[in-house]
Amino acid sequence: MKRKVIFYFMIIILLTLGLVMLGFVTGIRQYYYQGIVNTFQNHVESVPSVFEKQTNLSNTDLRAFSDEIIKIYQLKGSELQLLKRDGQLIQSSTGFYGDKNYSLDPSVLALKTINKIEENEYSGEKIMCVYTPLTFDGQVIGILRYSTALTKVNSLIMSLLGYGMIICAVVALIVFMLSLHLGKIIVTPLNDIISFTNKIAAGQYKEKIEKVYPHEFGEIAKTLNYMGDEILKTDRLKNEFISSISHELRTPLTGIKGWIETMQSPNEMTDEELRFGLKIINGESERLINLVENLLDFSRYQADRINLNISKFNLDELIREGAFQLQKKAEKKEIRVIVEAIPFIFKADRDKLKQVILNVLDNAIKFSYKDSSIYVTQAVNNNSVIIQISDSGIGIKEEELEYVMRSFYKIDPKSIGAGLGLVISRNIVEMHKGTIQIESEYGKGTSVIITLPLIE
Repeated sequence: MKRKVIFYFMIIILLTLGLVMLGFVTGIRQYYYQGIVNTFQNHVESVPSVFEKQTNLSNTDLRAFSDEIIKIYQLKGSELQLLKRDGQLIQSSTGFYGDKNYSLDPSVLALKTINKIEENEYSGEKIMCVYTPLTFDGQVIGILRYSTALTKVNSLIMSLLGYGMIICAVVALIVFMLSLHLGKIIVTPLNDIISFTNKIAAGQYKEKIEKVYPHEFGEIAKTLNYMGDEILKTDRLKNEFISSISHELRTPLTGIKGWIETMQSPNEMTDEELRFGLKIINGESERLINLVENLLDFSRYQADRINLNISKFNLDELIREGAFQLQKKAEKKEIRVIVEAIPFIFKADRDKLKQVILNVLDNAIKFSYKDSSIYVTQAVNNNSVIIQISDSGIGIKEEELEYVMRSFYKIDPKSIGAGLGLVISRNIVEMHKGTIQIESEYGKGTSVIITLPLIE
């Protein structure tokens, strides 16, 4: 990429300098050549007419005045030739002339001065030829042809061109050095970023971009470092999550397997022990079923394979139904579930919304102290329904609040199902275009606020 940056910069600057030099050479050449033309034209206009006392002129008369015309209109450093209107040579300031005709531009006969770049027939060098009309009484009676060598002028133009090329070379060198520096500024951070992303892709999440870069590259580096930190946290949570699942699955399976092995020798067990073993097996089986169902729900929501079945229902009845369903669990811990809900017809997926209420309420029961109260309230405003479930339990530490709704995170290492339930609840609420917010103070309790928009 560095080579491309330098290459493109040099192409741009060389094209620019080339265009500048082309314009410079064209302008300088036009300036000097036009200066020669103007010199001859101004000289002709400044010379007094030799025909002031004449009333009539013919070709014979013009030839008669040719010596005087050549003498008066002659300009040092150039050759002057007097031509007829048809281009025939009458006389030359060099004294060498013969029967020669020149091709004239019709514009000369229309009182215009014309210049041409021609070649000296003897030396072969380039010459500037200026054709200017010789007038009498407003009529063109002859043509003055000035010619001068362009050797010195072209030499001067080439010298100026050489100076211009030197300046362009210096500018190109400066731009080349700047492009090297700019390429380094661009490519070095990119190489560091590419190296960092390759390490991240290889699972080296602890790597950092240590160098501090200015402007956008600095922001990119900060963002990538933050991304690496978040991936590292998520990876740790995932590993802990997998470890917890393994433990959660192993514990009930070990209990079930142990009691089955014990029950293979029923003669050695009393009826009470048999009933106790069956109870343990049943409880552990329920625990496994709940865990697997939570995991299945979690995977479905993560893969966006869940569709909503929207219908109208009594929201207050749904809330009371959920509270009643968990009443026995709450009573075992001597916890009171107090519902404050007003009759209201709501439009949503009833079963999934019930799952949210059960998940949140189940968590509140799990983490509430014995002989405490849980309040479930429901309120309606113009645009939404608000369901709040508050407990006075153990609460959540402030540093953990931002993570509790993330995948793989669990508040209590011994309660994997609780973490999954919150994530599933968040997904359900978000599918309804709503929000779920957790407010908690460690040691004093937690409030979960579910806000759902009204659907027309």
